[in-house]
Amino acid sequence: MNPPSFSNLSHFLDTNRKTLLTVLTVLELLILLVVLLRWFDRRYGLRGTGRRIRRAIVGAARDLVTPVVGLLRLRQGVRVVGRHFAGSGPVPAARAGIVSAQSALAERDDFWPYLVLLGPGQISVRLAGPGADVPPPAADSPWQATTPRSWQATRPLPPPHEPVTGGPLPLAVGVRAGALVLLDLARCPGIVSVHGAPTPAERLVSALVVQLAALLDGHGVQRLIVATEPGNGLGATDADRMPLSEALTTLARRPEEPVGRTVLVCRRPDPQTAAQLATLVADDPGLLVLVDGYLPGSRWRLRVNLAGRVIAPELQLDADSAPLARRLRPARRSAPAVAPAPAWAEEVPLRPTALGAVSSVPAEPAEPGRARPAGVASPATLPAAQPRPVPPVANNDLIEQAHDEGRAMVHSGVEPARRTGDR
Repeated sequence: MNPPSFSNLSHFLDTNRKTLLTVLTVLELLILLVVLLRWFDRRYGLRGTGRRIRRAIVGAARDLVTPVVGLLRLRQGVRVVGRHFAGSGPVPAARAGIVSAQSALAERDDFWPYLVLLGPGQISVRLAGPGADVPPPAADSPWQATTPRSWQATRPLPPPHEPVTGGPLPLAVGVRAGALVLLDLARCPGIVSVHGAPTPAERLVSALVVQLAALLDGHGVQRLIVATEPGNGLGATDADRMPLSEALTTLARRPEEPVGRTVLVCRRPDPQTAAQLATLVADDPGLLVLVDGYLPGSRWRLRVNLAGRVIAPELQLDADSAPLARRLRPARRSAPAVAPAPAWAEEVPLRPTALGAVSSVPAEPAEPGRARPAGVASPATLPAAQPRPVPPVANNDLIEQAHDEGRAMVHSGVEPARRTGDR
């Protein structure tokens, strides 16, 4: 076997020149890539960069899918709320569950049901109490324990036989996992505050007011009072609307032994008014106060975030209130005769006075039922401002003579003398 000569080697290199150049180029690129990766790993870290890229991709995909999922979840929740509020509503079924679970506690007064979940074909309750161990349900009851403080009914419940006055007061607060969540406000110590994001919290309070208005006339609420303050959008057609000061006076004049339950709905009061509310609630166990806003000292606090979820960790409550607020909208009130001032208008409003001038003092708002002092006329009856009359001139010839002299000065190039007041 003859060893390869240089001529054969040169002929081989010349024949496979392109292939050899391609291989060498790929090797150089691989070497450069390895060097670049080692530098990047030492400077930034490959694993950390990979995790950041993965989180960015997952976050972008989640941001794209979240609006669609939220819309589908909202539509599903609205259907759940509409299904339960069709006909007689969810209150009879929730009351039946509360009364049945209370009777299944075997005369234990240290535990009580306070939360009801109405699902498709099933009902569950949650228990609260100062005791450490929750007693099991009675053997002949339709309940079985699912968690230490949750029961679920295994068969249909009979309707409650207790009178409505002073009984449970379940109100829907949201939707969770396809079930309607109802909170028994009769177990509240007296004051419930709904706070958090302003708009979702106000919508939840409006939905609760609509439900309370439906429970009037012997269905659980004897009287519903909505405190009307400037800019207060809370309201119900069947509620008694009055200022908060008048509502406090009315509640203070109630008899010593009130019959039925009274609910007061208001915005966050000042500390002095909050102290008066606490005193009234302590003296009257049939009084319930629903506050739109955070009120220090309230035992039940429902926090609503921007997404509309109502959260109360001490009540083990986490539900979506957006479908409820969308389905239970209060009746629209007629628009005011005068459009309100825009939010950006910070100037002091000007009003015409009796002499036709303009005053910078803000007008006093008119209060309904307030008598006008004697001797003061209504703004509508004040005479319209008339222009000040010009006093007559004694001699018109003097005016014509002055005009002629002025025209002559202009034509002659002489500037008329200025008056002293024109300087």
